[in-house]
Amino acid sequence: MASEQASTSVSTPDIKSAIAELEVPFPPDQVQWRVTNTAKDKKRGQIVPYAGPRAYADRLNALFTPQGWTREYKIETMSNITRMKNGESIVTGKILVTCTVTIIGLWSHSGTGEEWADDQNGMTSADAQAFKRACSCFGLGRYFYEFRGSWVDLDQNQQPKRIPALPAWAIPENWRKGMRPPGKNCNGNGFHANGANGSSNGNPKPNGRQASACANSSADELDTRIAALEKAVAPTLYRSVLREYGRVEQPKLIKDASTKRRVLEILESAVRGFDRLSAVRKRLDAKTLESLLAKLQAPPLTEIADMKTLRNVVFGLEQLADSPPA
Repeated sequence: MASEQASTSVSTPDIKSAIAELEVPFPPDQVQWRVTNTAKDKKRGQIVPYAGPRAYADRLNALFTPQGWTREYKIETMSNITRMKNGESIVTGKILVTCTVTIIGLWSHSGTGEEWADDQNGMTSADAQAFKRACSCFGLGRYFYEFRGSWVDLDQNQQPKRIPALPAWAIPENWRKGMRPPGKNCNGNGFHANGANGSSNGNPKPNGRQASACANSSADELDTRIAALEKAVAPTLYRSVLREYGRVEQPKLIKDASTKRRVLEILESAVRGFDRLSAVRKRLDAKTLESLLAKLQAPPLTEIADMKTLRNVVFGLEQLADSPPA
């Protein structure tokens, strides 16, 4: 009887409509804002919107029921890492979380999160990062990546005095009508047209030819964004990611849109890794850098060939650069 109930309550979703609903922005009351950067005087800060893990879980429950999706966590730790905190050198560790979200009928995607072990909420933060990044592979919450941050005045607690209004395209009702971020539409005006004169019922739907054009435009845009990252990461690593995650040598050869997005996400993660390497290199002279790389048995930075090596080099250099000299 239990298996019969499970089979009737969990049905394979219509893929196109499910993906479309996953991509819809969260209601404004579920959107929060956090400060990501502050001015030297701490009176102004750059803020970006986000939604908490509960909003993501609620959307998945609403679309697929609690029986229609699962998430699985894998937790790793790295110990004896020295870093600077509040002007002091401390020995701590890293929490590394991998979350795999499975939606019945839509397969599985994974995301990663990391946080310092000495952070009181480190596990919760790494958990949330991994879960939301896995969801973004399905399109859920991915629209947050379109925000570049807004500068606002901060109060004495370094919190925004005033929250900016969300752009019109980030409102669920407008998104369902076809409004998208600038440069994301087929016709470039914020809406998908329905025929020469559009639709008079406020719910425009592209015809078959236009829908095909939109799909091609979206695929072309992903290809362009992927290709643009080749110069931002080591060429060897770029080709390695394409082969490992896309099974191809060129992004245009990837047929599945979700795979393209996954490759893009991995490369964006690589860019963040190289940004951290750049920050470490600014604190070291050439000889010290060469010595530390030799100590890590790491290749030259331009020859890093996979994401695991990149992660190990980033964490290793950060640890050694922050360690007091012997």
